[in-house]
Amino acid sequence: MDIELLGPMVVRREDGTVATPSAPKRRALLGALAARLNQPVGAEELIELVWEGAAPPTARAALQGHVAALRQQLDDPGLVLGTRGGGYVLEGDADRVDLVRFSTLCDRAGLLSPGAAARVGTDDPAVPLLRAALDLWRGPALADCGSALLRERTLPFLTDLRLCALNRLAQGLVLAGRGGELVPELTEAADAHPGRQPLAARLVECLEQAGRGLEARERYERTVARLSGPPGPELRQAGEQLARRTPPDRRFVGRAAELARLHEALAVAARTARPILVTGPAGVGKTGLVQHWAAQRFPERVLHADLRGSDPAGPRRPADVLAGFLTDLGVAPEAVPAGLEERAARYRALLADRRILILLDDAASYRQLAPLLPDRPAPTSTALGPVAVVTSRDRLREVLLHEDALVLPLGPLDAEDARDLLARGLGPDRPATDPETAAELAELAERCDRLPLALRLASARLAARPDWSPGDLGAELADEQTGLAALAGAGAARGPVGVGAALDRTYRTLPPAAARLFTLLGLYPGAEIDTATAAALADLRPAAARTLLTALDAVHLLAETTPGRYTRRELVRRYAAGQAAALQCEERFGALDRLIAHYLELTAPWAGEGGEGGRPPAAWFRREESALRAVVLCAEQYGRTRAAWQLAHRMSLLYERSAERPDGPVGRDRTHWRTVAEIGLRAAHADRDDAALARLGTDLAILHVRRAAHRTALEHLDRAAAAADRAGDALLRHHCRSRVAAALVRAGQYDRALPLLTDLVAAARTPATGHLLVRALTDLAEVLVLVGSPERALAHADEAVRTATARSADGRPDGGGPDRGRPDEVETVLATHSRARALHALGRREAALSSARLAVALGRTVGDATVEARSHGLLADLLLELGRSVEGAEARRREEALVAGER
Repeated sequence: MDIELLGPMVVRREDGTVATPSAPKRRALLGALAARLNQPVGAEELIELVWEGAAPPTARAALQGHVAALRQQLDDPGLVLGTRGGGYVLEGDADRVDLVRFSTLCDRAGLLSPGAAARVGTDDPAVPLLRAALDLWRGPALADCGSALLRERTLPFLTDLRLCALNRLAQGLVLAGRGGELVPELTEAADAHPGRQPLAARLVECLEQAGRGLEARERYERTVARLSGPPGPELRQAGEQLARRTPPDRRFVGRAAELARLHEALAVAARTARPILVTGPAGVGKTGLVQHWAAQRFPERVLHADLRGSDPAGPRRPADVLAGFLTDLGVAPEAVPAGLEERAARYRALLADRRILILLDDAASYRQLAPLLPDRPAPTSTALGPVAVVTSRDRLREVLLHEDALVLPLGPLDAEDARDLLARGLGPDRPATDPETAAELAELAERCDRLPLALRLASARLAARPDWSPGDLGAELADEQTGLAALAGAGAARGPVGVGAALDRTYRTLPPAAARLFTLLGLYPGAEIDTATAAALADLRPAAARTLLTALDAVHLLAETTPGRYTRRELVRRYAAGQAAALQCEERFGALDRLIAHYLELTAPWAGEGGEGGRPPAAWFRREESALRAVVLCAEQYGRTRAAWQLAHRMSLLYERSAERPDGPVGRDRTHWRTVAEIGLRAAHADRDDAALARLGTDLAILHVRRAAHRTALEHLDRAAAAADRAGDALLRHHCRSRVAAALVRAGQYDRALPLLTDLVAAARTPATGHLLVRALTDLAEVLVLVGSPERALAHADEAVRTATARSADGRPDGGGPDRGRPDEVETVLATHSRARALHALGRREAALSSARLAVALGRTVGDATVEARSHGLLADLLLELGRSVEGAEARRREEALVAGER
């Protein structure tokens, strides 16, 4: 049982249930005893505290009754309420009472020892102890404890100790270069205790270390203005540090290439007054980079203004920024001109030929920036003038257009620097070099998108939780629902801090149409999206969608990788998903239905039965596979069963056709294929569609052939054929069996394929299925050659050629398209291939060559590059085997040229 006094009083059992006494006097009694755990408290003092100095004559008897009741309630052997002398004592482990645990941690940190000071360096042992101590506070101590007198006597010491702990923790973090972590708590404490100059000094130091120099200066000036006398030594020292050049940020890591590019740009900008524009997404470290560079490289004064371009309250007015700059440049406040143009003119006059860096941080637009940029030098001038460095989440294309800015796009840290930044939170007793920790840090860095803001927040959490491994935090960040919240901090002067808060500030600057599209993109499951898919999702025309996607790219919520294709970082995807979760059901379902319909339309040309569908570019399926898979699952979850099985079947065909390619999305791991096919089969059952069951059952059969689970494959095929029979579709039954037979052949299972192919030939000798006979004969002939029966193979191939030729002469087309030959013409070529192979296997080499050349000639007339390439490939094989290398090489070259053109 634990007793919590650092906030509203709570008594909590080990199972988490609350057992706080409901009677105020019992709460007061328990609070008084718990606050002095293991120390006797006299009965008279307890009576005074419980009855707040107004005890009745029966108070002692009543006190005994309360004690007896508490003994029954404290059913934990770890806390014992005993009698000691003329009073009572609550005995137990110090960890059972948060107030006592707080005091113990402060004592262990040396806070109660005279002369304790922060240790210089990053391994101050007091830092984790004080962090743990301050984390115990949940609000005002002893709230609702039942006795105002108890609070009056206990709170002054507790409050003072808490503020001392906060001050001491700030000293340690500042020395370790991590003062920015404490800004929210220090802000709250300094506002609540404005007379505590050391707290104000720590806040100024931490704000400065967090790269928020303007806020640090405002805080210092506001604090000094409230004083009745001069500032004390600590506050005065903080002010003097502000007046000096900002020291390099000790938390800064890496960015060697970017720092070098900034230094190169400096030489150009100082001669031409072209601004340097540093752009990048929220949290990428634009301000930190520029401040670090300025502290190390720029020799003279820095004018710094936070333009608040992403502030929900709106950007700062240029006139207000100019007033501050003029004051910094020595203009008396009363002498600052009134109008914007007059201020800009005075400002530029003061900047002329002066070596000053102007840091314009978080710019909103060119309109805001224009009055703040220095004048261009005269063409004949050789002097080095002021340099303006602009940071912005927006790409600010107008600045490029009008000012010819020198652009430095800033991306995530590289993997090694990201790991180094995270490792700073581990402390000296947890080396980052052992393989397990290094691997966990690498994974955690990727979950943070290698963004400095996210990495620093993660590092701070590791530092505050010494018992956590990087893997523990990585597992928390992996949670789809709560992971983004794990990279957040408490509120500060300008609102919450964290990755989500930073993205929220960017999101709030979007126009309504762009914000709507971004929110709907939260429903899209893929990492990359094209304009057409985004247009379908948002029910927009492609041109309108492209305009809005460009707007999202401009503020780095998306990144255009190639024209019309956009990617996003994982943290942005999660933030968008959170926004999408707030959509009305009707709008969310409508968007998902449009997305499903888009992919159904897109995959329709590649979904033909029996292999007649076209082949999508392998790169397309590799790129879209994960999104398609997620859409199939989404369709099933939202009850779109017909769409789910249709899309699952089409994906299975695509998996099947790309399985042979080493760069395809299937590879050796067929888990995703199986997942999609099983979802489709479930949806077909739910839809009670026998034809769908036949198709999806066949998909699973082919998958199991690929897995060499042939018995399972044939079981699925039997069920698929039965479903086709129930559907009354003989053609579908034929296609199902033909697909599985082809899969068995590709897998080298000729003996298993032969019975199926023989049955297919027999089944194709009916009027309803006669148009399938040529393909069935051809496939059977191919396998007979492979199993060593070339005589039978030649007989079937000859029949296939005769049948196909007769059908072609009769002019009975069965489909085809403008870019592919009629099926009977294609089948004639393929049957001729089989005849050539059978003749070659029989040793009739010249006859085989004649058939192969005939196939090449026929292939040219068909208009199908794939078929023509196969004809040249067959001819090349036969010629090379006969030792006719020159002719064979020429045939192979033509085959390769046709394949390259097809792709």
